[in-house]
Amino acid sequence: MKKAGLFPGMALLRRRQPTLAEIKVVLDLFPQAALLVDLQLNRVLLANARAATLTAFTRVELVSLELEALLPGIGQLPRQPGTLSSSGGSPASLKLRNGSELEVLVNLVRLDPLGTWALAYLEPAADYQRQQASLQRQAQRLADLNDLARAAHEPEADCAIQAALKAGGRLTGVRLVAVYLMRPDSPGLLQIAAWGEPQSLPDQIPAAEVGAVLEGGAWVSGKRANTSLQRAARAANLAYLASVPLGQPGATCGALVVASQDGAPPEEETGLLDILAGTLTTIIQTQSFQLNQLDERERLQRSLAIGEAVQGVSHEGIVIASTDLAIVEMNPSAELVLGYASREVTGHPVGNVLIGADNLVPALQAALQGIATPNLGSVRLHRRDGSAFLAHVQVIPVLVGDHLEAVVILLRDLSEHEQFQVRNEQLEQRALLGEVTAIFAHEVRNPINNLSTGLQLMAMNLPEDDPNQEQISRLSTDCNRLTHLMQSVLSFSRSPENKIEPVDLAELLPALLERWRPRLVRLNVQHRINTAAQKAIVDGDLRALEQVFNNLIGNAVQAMSDSGGTLSVNLRPVNGPGDRPQVEISVSDDGPGIPEEIRERIFEPFFTTNRNGTGLGLAIAKRIITKHKGTITVSSVPGGTAFQVILPLVEGES
Repeated sequence: MKKAGLFPGMALLRRRQPTLAEIKVVLDLFPQAALLVDLQLNRVLLANARAATLTAFTRVELVSLELEALLPGIGQLPRQPGTLSSSGGSPASLKLRNGSELEVLVNLVRLDPLGTWALAYLEPAADYQRQQASLQRQAQRLADLNDLARAAHEPEADCAIQAALKAGGRLTGVRLVAVYLMRPDSPGLLQIAAWGEPQSLPDQIPAAEVGAVLEGGAWVSGKRANTSLQRAARAANLAYLASVPLGQPGATCGALVVASQDGAPPEEETGLLDILAGTLTTIIQTQSFQLNQLDERERLQRSLAIGEAVQGVSHEGIVIASTDLAIVEMNPSAELVLGYASREVTGHPVGNVLIGADNLVPALQAALQGIATPNLGSVRLHRRDGSAFLAHVQVIPVLVGDHLEAVVILLRDLSEHEQFQVRNEQLEQRALLGEVTAIFAHEVRNPINNLSTGLQLMAMNLPEDDPNQEQISRLSTDCNRLTHLMQSVLSFSRSPENKIEPVDLAELLPALLERWRPRLVRLNVQHRINTAAQKAIVDGDLRALEQVFNNLIGNAVQAMSDSGGTLSVNLRPVNGPGDRPQVEISVSDDGPGIPEEIRERIFEPFFTTNRNGTGLGLAIAKRIITKHKGTITVSSVPGGTAFQVILPLVEGES
């Protein structure tokens, strides 16, 4: 049978077998020591030059050797079907020419299906291990470089620096890596991060040594230690210490410091310090940029929030116009003054909204040139409904550098000021009238008392059946009414002197209703009281508060005197501004109600719908409640009226 080709598939490509001379040329191209062997004859057929060098035999000597004599135990080695082992081969001992043995890795590759021909690849085990170690170092270096590159993309700067130091320490093979940065609050350099054994190096470098550290350079054991860093390295028995500046040329911001106990790293690895320093510089500059951007964003947000807050609460109307004098925005005060919603006039020319001021156009044109008009004077403008009002106007350009960004128009409605002046004059007149009324009431009260006394004497001196008795009785009633009126006038006109003490309304109100019980029964008025709290203590004047609630109960009873009904008194705690505890007292009736047209006037002095009333009861009640830092309001519908009094509770009481 004809033998198959020496190489797999060779018989399919070529009809003739290669000669030994041709195979010899091919073997010399192999990077390893290689032998062509005949496994059936158990001898070497050919050897390449590397095999001769490895064994110290000549090629002729190798061909004459038995395979087992050269490679004892080769028969037990696995024979691969035309492939090389990825593990380097099987361990074996190679007999050298001088009789010694060399540990090698053998790959025995079968060349034909019958297993007659084979190639034996020989590689010293030590060379293979060195090669594998080198490959592992290269793979680890690529992984460290990859980690270093990824560190620059960490979102948190501290994590990024720490990851970069860890990767850089492994990459350069040093024992300790640290970063020192300049700080505005410190004259020297401050250690901000470290990997390895940071306790070996100082936390801070004094200002006098900053220049030497930033200049860079290396120190090795045995040399003089000139800086605190070098002295710390010597104290920690470190053999090598180096610093590399961080930052851009001419604008350094710190230093990268590395140290090792095993001496200086190999030259090819020390060059990696520049890569590590560049990565750290990128991280630090990115962090600084992000912090500056964050500070600027926060500043802009604060400015925007302040501007929006000022616009929202400002009593002056603010109209913001673009550089082409189109309205951009109006604040609520401007909306209230002009009668337009901001969204309705956005994009409209200013002249279509601020109508009526002839001198406004020149002021706007001056603002486009960067000239402010802080006082346009009092001008007449027109609201949306066409009504005119007096306004104080200012026109202010908003400049960023020399660039005009917007035009701000400030409006202050002076009609409120005019109304305030009129109201102030009315109050002054009322105050004067109150003083005159008090003097008049005081002077009239004595003559009324004299008239009342005289009428009583006349009634006593006349017989009971005298026809003048009826007239005297009517006159006495009028005198009593005038006396009561004068007392009410004096009470209203005088400043009350209250005796402030704790008053429990939960006890006061039931006691007052009990006093009213006989009259309520007589008028067919039901009553009920509901107190949602066992105590409701306020600081107040007991007599004054009795007067208030007696007046409210009396008014409710008067409203139901014709047809009867139900008097309801409710007391409940409520929360006031700032969650301050308060109490609400409601007095309601089932009477006919108060007409809407007079409801707003019932607290005015001398206003009354009761023919026998003075018109001062509710006015005095409101004055007392106001003195007690409370409020009194009324709500009424046909078929019922309710007065609500709200007073502050004593702290801690509810």
